[in-house]
Amino acid sequence: MYIPSTTHVLPLASLQRDRLLSHPGYVVAHEGDRVEASDVVAKGDAGRRHVIFDLARRLGVPPSQAERYVKKEAGAEVEKGEVLAVRSTTLGLGKVTVRAPAKGTVIGVGEGRLLFAAAGAPVELRAGIPGVISGVKPALGVTIQTTCALVEGVWGSGKQEYGVLRAVTQDGHEPLTPELVDVSCRGTIMIGGGADEDALRAAEAIKVRGMILGSMPAALISLTRHLSYPVLVIDRFGPGGMGNEAWAALVTNNGREALIDARPADRWNDQRPEVLIPLPATAAAPSPAHGLPLEPGRRVRVLRPPYTGAVGSVKQILPRAQKLPSGVLAVSAQVEIEGQPPIIVPLANLEILAS
Repeated sequence: MYIPSTTHVLPLASLQRDRLLSHPGYVVAHEGDRVEASDVVAKGDAGRRHVIFDLARRLGVPPSQAERYVKKEAGAEVEKGEVLAVRSTTLGLGKVTVRAPAKGTVIGVGEGRLLFAAAGAPVELRAGIPGVISGVKPALGVTIQTTCALVEGVWGSGKQEYGVLRAVTQDGHEPLTPELVDVSCRGTIMIGGGADEDALRAAEAIKVRGMILGSMPAALISLTRHLSYPVLVIDRFGPGGMGNEAWAALVTNNGREALIDARPADRWNDQRPEVLIPLPATAAAPSPAHGLPLEPGRRVRVLRPPYTGAVGSVKQILPRAQKLPSGVLAVSAQVEIEGQPPIIVPLANLEILAS
């Protein structure tokens, strides 16, 4: 029995998501609390930044003598601008001073250098999605139980944002052009079949909250990672647009608030780039299924050329390994794609599409 990866495109699902600080802090929410997307659930700081001061050079003394001019002991906490070291110049008419660049702690002094740890900026972690706190991870964050529509993608540029979905193109195969990016898109999460560099930069200029694309040229990966907003690719790199299932799930909820989580996939933590669209709670909402076997009738998506992104149903798992055009023998399945003759695809090139 072969169990491939599963991509979920679900109009209604009950699921749990962790909201965690990047560095230990403290949790302000409690188990059982009902939260909204904007509610703060934990607080902390962004982590310390270490600075090494070359005291010998800055004070103009040999390294062996630098420590005598230090005014703060190791472990001392200081405010921004406080004096760390000072030396009087010739005849005492002037001073050479080294000051703390920020609030922080003196870690140690030695060999003519001082190691300083600048305190990180305060951070407030918000829930990101409405729901109920189902668990608390001390000093780190919370687990939130929510009911939502779920659309998983294949790649994300990084970052998370919460905003209103706005379908900009007429269908999932139409590219998002700069002409479609206007002031009405400001503060929204835009949805389109694809985008080019001009469209991405136009969206940056008007300050959108995020962008969800069916496909995108791989050459734009570097650019998207430096944008102020997250970009999530649903289906593939290259041409092709967005599959019908994902497009329908997103457009059906056009105008609703959603969380776009474009953090890179992490198979160890079962994390995928995804869109969560909160919906009114219902007892009938199912949990996403995982570990489904590949079997006849199962809906699948092709992951590799020449049929990348094609969606169909497994007709049969072929009993013998098939010889591919490359000459490789591989266990394969016969897949029926709407409007095309059945195709033969190696099992390793298939993923289950749960919708």
